[in-house]
Amino acid sequence: MRGNQKIELRELIKASAGSGKTYQLTDRFLFLLLLDFKPESIVALTFSRKAAGEFFDAILQKLAKAAKEPSSRQELEKKFGFEITPIRLREKISELLRVMNRLTLGTLDSFFFSILSSAPLEYGLAVGFDLMDAASIREKWFSCLKQCFEENTKDSRPMIDAFSKARTEAEDRTFFSWMLELSISFRDLLSQCPNPKDWGDIEHLWPNNSPWKQIPEGYDLSIDCANCRDWLREGKVMVQPELTEKMKEVLSDSLLDFEEWKPGKDMEKMSTGFKRLLKASVSESGSFALNFYRKNYEFSGDWVAAVRRMSAFIIGEELKIHGIRTQGIYSLLTKVVNSYRKQVLEKGGITFSDLPLLLSNKENELAQLNREYRMDRKYQHWMLDEFQDTSPSQWAVIEPLVEEVINDPEDRRMFFCVGDQKQAIYGWRGGDSRLFGHLEQHFKERLKIENMNLSWRSGKDILTTINQVFGTTFDSKLMIPRWVENWRLHLASPKTADLTGNVSWWTSKSEDERFHAIAHLLRTIDPVARGWSCAILTQKRKTARAVVDFLRCELPGMPVEEEVGSLPAEDNGFSQFLLSLLQASIHPTDMWAVGHLKLCPFIDHISGSLDELLEEVRSLVYEQGVAPFVKEWGRRAMKSVVAEARPFVTKRMHETLSLALTFDQSGTRNIDLFIEAARNTETSKGATESSIRAMTIHGSKGLTFDIVIMPELGGDGLRSTGGFSSGDGVELYRKSSSTGIGFDWVLSKPKKIIQQSDPYFSRLMTEDEEEAAFENLCKFYVGMTRPARGLYLFSEPYSARSKSKNFVYLLAQTLGAIHREEEDFIQQCNQLVGERGEGFKLAYCVGSPEWWMEKSKTSILEKERNLYSPEIRRERRFRSIPRIRPSDKNSDKVKVTDLVQKNQGVGKRLGSEVHGLFEKVEWWENKTSIKQWLMENGSQYSKQAQGVFIRALSNQKGEALFCRPAEKVEVWRERSFAMYEEGVLLQGIFDRVVLYFSEDGILEGAEIIDIKTDRLPKDLELEDLVNVHRKQLESYRVALQALTELPVERIKMILFFTSLVEVHQL
Repeated sequence: MRGNQKIELRELIKASAGSGKTYQLTDRFLFLLLLDFKPESIVALTFSRKAAGEFFDAILQKLAKAAKEPSSRQELEKKFGFEITPIRLREKISELLRVMNRLTLGTLDSFFFSILSSAPLEYGLAVGFDLMDAASIREKWFSCLKQCFEENTKDSRPMIDAFSKARTEAEDRTFFSWMLELSISFRDLLSQCPNPKDWGDIEHLWPNNSPWKQIPEGYDLSIDCANCRDWLREGKVMVQPELTEKMKEVLSDSLLDFEEWKPGKDMEKMSTGFKRLLKASVSESGSFALNFYRKNYEFSGDWVAAVRRMSAFIIGEELKIHGIRTQGIYSLLTKVVNSYRKQVLEKGGITFSDLPLLLSNKENELAQLNREYRMDRKYQHWMLDEFQDTSPSQWAVIEPLVEEVINDPEDRRMFFCVGDQKQAIYGWRGGDSRLFGHLEQHFKERLKIENMNLSWRSGKDILTTINQVFGTTFDSKLMIPRWVENWRLHLASPKTADLTGNVSWWTSKSEDERFHAIAHLLRTIDPVARGWSCAILTQKRKTARAVVDFLRCELPGMPVEEEVGSLPAEDNGFSQFLLSLLQASIHPTDMWAVGHLKLCPFIDHISGSLDELLEEVRSLVYEQGVAPFVKEWGRRAMKSVVAEARPFVTKRMHETLSLALTFDQSGTRNIDLFIEAARNTETSKGATESSIRAMTIHGSKGLTFDIVIMPELGGDGLRSTGGFSSGDGVELYRKSSSTGIGFDWVLSKPKKIIQQSDPYFSRLMTEDEEEAAFENLCKFYVGMTRPARGLYLFSEPYSARSKSKNFVYLLAQTLGAIHREEEDFIQQCNQLVGERGEGFKLAYCVGSPEWWMEKSKTSILEKERNLYSPEIRRERRFRSIPRIRPSDKNSDKVKVTDLVQKNQGVGKRLGSEVHGLFEKVEWWENKTSIKQWLMENGSQYSKQAQGVFIRALSNQKGEALFCRPAEKVEVWRERSFAMYEEGVLLQGIFDRVVLYFSEDGILEGAEIIDIKTDRLPKDLELEDLVNVHRKQLESYRVALQALTELPVERIKMILFFTSLVEVHQL
């Protein structure tokens, strides 16, 4: 590379929230591009598809802006250290657009998928493999386990023995469901920790100085227990002060628990004295202390030694039981996973977690080296974003390639890594932020390491609060060393230094009161009408749904949408009726299902006895599938649904039908599997930007809002550790590797009393608690750093008597009191939430409570007209996705409804659905029944969209647009384009293009058919609507001319107004 370059070749940046890491990444991509490196040789990977889409958008925008504006071009020249001409920039835009389908700008998962797709046979996969959904995964595991059980007795015996070991001293022995959940939950762990010695081999895993390892073979606990009882009774226990009679009684009961202990017994139900003795006695000193009845007793002598031996013995035996269970789990997993690999994986059924495991398989080292060599030749430069969310298995794939780049002796290759350990909130998905430290330490001699703490997102009031809450080292138990090590003071950038804003925190014991306060806050600010983006961030999806339901009732005129997904087969009575029909059809003795059906009003409107109905259901499913059942019985039951509920019920039925269609594609007719899959399958739900958006904190990662409301700040203590468990209750403990990558060993998790009592396990739990505190701080940090201007917190009040050191405790300790004491200021803050009941208090406030009044209320109509003015359109963001699905194209297409209708959200959703239906039509056959076609292809769409589709194709003019012409033709459907023309970047989506060819295959003409769902307002004529869209169609014609090189006069432009059923040629 050039000697005067100002961009580092090897750099690792620790970028705090809002500090502009995407900006840094795109700068480096442009740098390489302008040095004539092929765009295809650059790998830019991140954690989410949204961030990946932003990469390409930002790159094109920077290029276009620099080509147009001398100041932007000079800024790039200053950064890069060489001259850049406008012509050069235009050439690079053209080059990028030509190869955009070959660029590696995406997620790690998409990158891995593309590698596997390029040579599946090399990785032991069938050609045409695909990713399975949750329902398919369960179905495949079900079939795999069934085959394992149907093997001959000789092969089944080891499995039975392994199960017996896995459930040693356990109360339940239900095999199939237990094994199914075990396989699904822990299969990946087997690949991450493959050595059998690392699964439950207690003797190998525990330190030699562990107290239980000092107990001699043949030890008899009853002897020590009897001696202790005698010494206690005879007053020979060495203790200060002297034991009271009540204390002697406590110790006597405790010794009885020692005597009655048996392996596997639930010790959580034993006496408090037993638990305290167990924990205290395993200390390394010759004495121990117990505190009872506000007295501290110091024990020593032979009695202490005997209790210590008993405790150590019990702990050791309990750990050995869990070791045996773990070894049994390993044996079972090994057997079923090997079977799964042959039956499912090698035949093309894979999951996202399989991708890195397949690529990092080192069974054939030579083949692995050959593959890595090919990738190393193809990809010269690596850029990794959100690195803190990378998992050890993902890192294992790219580490050899990254190491080659970092150690490049010619210094011609770039490595750039950016992330923030303070935003590591995806540990539950496998992300391990310790990899960031591993990378820094392992390559510190070759990497330049920088910190970015200047916020380009948030104003000073937000940052003041962030620094106060997360940068205060008041409590060492919460501000753990790792957090303190990664913390840097957050400062406002020149762009945000003068932004006014407000942070307020209100407390109330009543959730209902807090919800009403949120409603009043939104009513006061009215963010949608004023043009402020607003989000409600919660810890749990359930809370987000509850807030949305409440606000929709309280604020019916304000668009409030949830983005946490739904359970369409579980969250409504209609779908539950269908599932009960299925359940009762194959389990007629299931009284719950049968009872539900008898009480259900839907059944009253269906003729025939219940037995006849269930037989009909069974026959329909086994002969045709689950989807035909949902269609038929949904139609029957719909007759009894009241008119007000039909839109919602219809939507849920379509979503359940979509699940059934997916399930039927697997070819199975197992009703039990479908019921289980349906009850656990969520449908994702997006929201328009012009709405109040409710989502989890995890869902908000990477997003920016003007206003953020956080109604759920309480919960367990920050140091509370979660578990790694299966759906059937099996919990495994994973010992994190000291190297920071992966796990050292696995053990069936003992009861908490054993974890606390064993010195080694206790140290591990302390480390885990610190890690849990770190992850919880990360979660709340991410939530509180999303807003630019306003942050509004609602919680229960902190009680000094509470032992839970949760986030409310942290807020109380760091924010403490209202920042300003002026009465007028406090009154202004409280006016935001209205008059509230007793106990509702303002705990903290900083900034300007009326900052939001900078924007006056604008009617939706005026706002949308401004939104699509020519000036704004030239500054629109352009998406890089080559093929747009209906749900993705709302922001990319100008609709007349967006200009003249107030109900923007509904209009956009209807437009998306109608476009989705027409996208499915390649050529329409005259003999086709529209209703039959919709049943087969459009059942997932709303009745309103289907109605528009029916009216449009029932019209002769409309139908003619979709019938195959006599000439030789080719049709394009939903094709996106982007082009740079006369200093302006043009982008759009062709709804439908028909290309006409001569008999010799020469392109002779084309027609652009643009589908519009606009309704005609009373004060407008059809020509007015046509004129609104005329410039858009002319731009599309320019793009099509560039694509086809046809003369302009040979390209027809046709507007098809589906709601009006009008065809207009421009």
